[in-house]
Amino acid sequence: MPEFDPENTENNNEINNEGYTNESRIPSQEQAYDPAYGQPDAPAPAASPQAVQPSAPSAPTQPPVYGQPPAPAQPPVYGQPPAPGYQHPGQPPVPPPQQPPVPGQPPIPGGGYNRPPIPGYYPMYNMGPAVQKPRGSGGKIALICIISAAVILITGIIIYALSRGSRETSEKDNLPPDSSRVEASFGESSDIKKAPSTKADPDAPQVSAADSPDDFSDETRVSTDVYKKSVNSVVCITSYDQSGDYITSADGEGSGIVLTEDGYIATNSHVVNDSKKTGVLVSMHDEKQYLGTIIGIDKKTDLAVIKIDAEGLTPAEFTDSDKITIGQQSFALGNPGGSEFSFSLTKGAISAVDRVLSGSGYIKYIQTDAAINPGNSGGALLNEFGQVIGMNRAKLVATDYEGMGFAIPSNTVLEIVNKIIRYGYVNDRGTLGIEGKTCTLYMSKVNNVPQGMLVTKVESDGPSAKTSLKANDIITEINGVRVESAADLIDELKKYKPDDIVKMKVYRPSRDKSSKGYEFTVEVRLKADTGK
Repeated sequence: MPEFDPENTENNNEINNEGYTNESRIPSQEQAYDPAYGQPDAPAPAASPQAVQPSAPSAPTQPPVYGQPPAPAQPPVYGQPPAPGYQHPGQPPVPPPQQPPVPGQPPIPGGGYNRPPIPGYYPMYNMGPAVQKPRGSGGKIALICIISAAVILITGIIIYALSRGSRETSEKDNLPPDSSRVEASFGESSDIKKAPSTKADPDAPQVSAADSPDDFSDETRVSTDVYKKSVNSVVCITSYDQSGDYITSADGEGSGIVLTEDGYIATNSHVVNDSKKTGVLVSMHDEKQYLGTIIGIDKKTDLAVIKIDAEGLTPAEFTDSDKITIGQQSFALGNPGGSEFSFSLTKGAISAVDRVLSGSGYIKYIQTDAAINPGNSGGALLNEFGQVIGMNRAKLVATDYEGMGFAIPSNTVLEIVNKIIRYGYVNDRGTLGIEGKTCTLYMSKVNNVPQGMLVTKVESDGPSAKTSLKANDIITEINGVRVESAADLIDELKKYKPDDIVKMKVYRPSRDKSSKGYEFTVEVRLKADTGK
């Protein structure tokens, strides 16, 4: 049995707990070719007078382990009885093979390599001697294959380069003269359509609202129906700042609503940076893209109109926003987060109507709890019939608030965008040049002041700056009509045009809360507010 040698880890790994060598050990190359490997030596055949008898080996100093040949210095002699201890106990000697030698192979002294395969052995142990392959021809063949592959590769590259060059030349020949700005601004995609003219069209068709069905209890009108009807009428808008020499990245992303089949699109003014000089890329749900031209903007209502060179678009269906009711279903369709989450639909309800937000003195908003996020601006707020009831504009962002989104009513949207399409701006709106909020009934009782519109700011270049009106005054009447809220004043002002003179009754609170204030009247000549 082999001794444990702390310096010979290879030999130690082959000795198991019982002192036998590991039978799974991989044989050496010579052992692999020997079909008798692992078998005890067979007894010698009958002696022949002509055969030369080899001398018997001297007894080994220690018996070899079963399955291993003796030490190199004491090789076994085939045809002779094995040395004592080499034969596995209980196994009779294997008789010499009776089969003839393998044809074409010379016998090997000792009979190891030219024995026929022993049944049951893995083929690896029955392999014949390695065949020596001629050298030289393989290297030439490999070299020829490499050269051939290189020639084919180079030829393919040349053909591809020639075909690509001809295709690019033909595409450039078909582009209009002003398309060089398109490639510099928006990349190499040939699928992007060129931008149309920036001029307004006095003869352009006007967008109108449709009637809503009277039955709002039809449960078959589900979110999937709304989405299928409206998704092709909403677009993703990517804006680019073109003030510099080069455009390196997008400036922002938002949503838009298709107004007409020939490419008029409504969105928020802030989506296009409140500027007609902003570059615009419009992406449709079917992945088509168009360069857009900004026809006009209206900062007062935060609305804008974009024109793309397209035909056969699916216009959104607008309805009368004055007929919506609190509690009815609402759906926000747009691109929250921009193109990454484009054409997403969220569901909620109408929470309130006629909301007036601070700093937005001309609009009464629709409030909804349908999720509205950055990127939804300019998208559609829909009813359960897939009709547009508003344009999503803003949400209340604060730690203590959730689910408070606001949309511009569809009636306001149509009023403004139709004027922008026809004139390029809002042509007939007058302004007082002030901002304010409602003085509620509670504020009125607590502070001992009348209800009305509380003025929060008087614009320095506005028409009211020429009067005695100032911040903290309360407007209670305009041309004889009672005003109890900011919404009342907004509605009344819509009746007048630029250069019209309006007379307002104003209450000015006392600095001392315990004493009363006083009333006075001011006259203001309305100034044109084009929204530019």
